[in-house]
Amino acid sequence: DNWRIYPNGSLASQTIGFLAYKGNILSGQYGLERFYNKVLSKPKDELYVNFFAEVFSNISSTLSNTNQGDIITTIEPFTQYTLETELKTALEKWKADQAGGVIINPQNGEIYAIAGFPDFNLNDFRTVSNVDVYRNPIIENVFEFGSVIKPLVMAGALDAGVITPETTYYDNGFVVIDKKRINNFDKRGRGLATMQDVLNQSLNTGMVFVEDKLGHDKFRSYMKAYEIGKKTGIDLPNETSGLINNLDSPRNIEYANAAFGQGIAMTPIGITRALSSLANGGNLITPHLTKEIKYDDGITKVLNFPILKKSIIKKTTADTITRMLVHVFDSYGHGSYKLKHYSIATKTGTAQIAKSGGGGYYNDRYLHSFFGYFPAYDPQFLVFLYLYDPKGVEYSSQTLISPFINITKFLLNYYNIPPDR
Repeated sequence: DNWRIYPNGSLASQTIGFLAYKGNILSGQYGLERFYNKVLSKPKDELYVNFFAEVFSNISSTLSNTNQGDIITTIEPFTQYTLETELKTALEKWKADQAGGVIINPQNGEIYAIAGFPDFNLNDFRTVSNVDVYRNPIIENVFEFGSVIKPLVMAGALDAGVITPETTYYDNGFVVIDKKRINNFDKRGRGLATMQDVLNQSLNTGMVFVEDKLGHDKFRSYMKAYEIGKKTGIDLPNETSGLINNLDSPRNIEYANAAFGQGIAMTPIGITRALSSLANGGNLITPHLTKEIKYDDGITKVLNFPILKKSIIKKTTADTITRMLVHVFDSYGHGSYKLKHYSIATKTGTAQIAKSGGGGYYNDRYLHSFFGYFPAYDPQFLVFLYLYDPKGVEYSSQTLISPFINITKFLLNYYNIPPDR
């Protein structure tokens, strides 16, 4: 008899998937097991081959099938374990409904770690009470992420030349669009504020100003260039597209909301790919989990996941938004989190959760998100994290900064990344 054993239990369970019977057919279900099922499956004839029969009848050639073999993934086990540990700790501490995260190389799209919670043990998958845990939320679920969208919008306006980091506007704490009032997160005004202030203090009114300077058509064009409404092409089954129909709306309020990340939704892997373009100089990569296939006949195939688009934004624009995001991190908490020898570019996000039946947003439920890349001017890692409906806390700066710092320090040490300042 043959069966799969998963030595690491629940580690990367939704990404790996499992082998199981579907009717009378044993095949990969979910994750990499399903996506690469033709490579990983073994015909029944290969369960046992008599050595002497093979030698004397020369049947080995008839059993050879170059379509079968092993896949070598980009996942690094210790990095995966670190991500899962930090996410699980945050999930339990804040009693959130869900948690998820990705650690990716923004230069080439290699994913070192990817996780969603709640998860399951691959060796006991039949015992789960809710089969929804088999689904991978990083590629199958869409969310309104809020302020982590702001750097993408700001980068578009910088690229179009309609603003600079020093451009100012007057912040009253609110703005009225189509008779609807949009507030800053704390409903306070800052008076005269720069674009750097907008990112530092995550001012919604500032992003409405940026979108207005950019104009609806250019705003739509830049946002669609990041392909947040399309599938990324990651090598996992059941990937979902983002929901960005509001970018084609005739109403001004939809563009204003989208400028600070409300009213448009995307998958965690979709926003991770878009943010990677800020880190790598303006290119759209293909996130992926497999780097090569070793076939049973001895041939190794190195997989190629090309850059899909180059120069979504100019390299100089990417450098500018990176400097702004480094300033955000260095000034965060009055500089208490700043790493002396490393430049880190980050942004938080806190978004209201839309009511499931439509009709607006909950007033007491939020999705927290956080991303950062480092070393900022030649980044080897981009980390994206989120918590869905954490309890007793309002802002992502309270829930996700600690997991991010712990993951960042681990990566810098584990991969022996040299200081950049």
